[in-house]
Amino acid sequence: MFKHFALLIVIIVARFSPANFTPPDLECPEECDCHYFRINWVTDCSESNLTSIPHEGLSLDVYILNMNDNNISEIETFPENIKLRSLHMADNQLTHLKRESFHGLNFLLDADFSGNQIQHIDPDAFK
Repeated sequence: MFKHFALLIVIIVARFSPANFTPPDLECPEECDCHYFRINWVTDCSESNLTSIPHEGLSLDVYILNMNDNNISEIETFPENIKLRSLHMADNQLTHLKRESFHGLNFLLDADFSGNQIQHIDPDAFK
C-alpha cells in the first residue's frame, strides 16, 4: 500500500511542478515590458520617459513594478486591491512622498526612491 501511495505522490508532484506550470498572461501597460520571474509578475517600465505611473493596464497581480529612470514627479494613488510587493522609483523627479500615494499598498515590502530630490516625507506615508 505504501508503494502505491508513494507512486501517487510522485505523479501529483510531476504533474503540478513548476516545470509543467504555464502561468496565465496578465495585463501590461503599453509602455512597459511584462514577464514572469519565477512565479511573480513583473512590470518593467524603466527608462520609458514616463511622467506618471501607467495605472491603465497595470495588473492587480503585479509583484514587482520597476519605474526607475523616468520623469515622474508625483505618485498617484494605486488601484485598490493591488498586490504590489516591490516598487522601484529610483532616478525620477520626486520631491515629496504623500500618505495618499501608498494607500492600499497592503502587501508592499520594499521600495527604492534613491536618486530623487525628495525634500519631504509625510510622517504617515508608509503607515
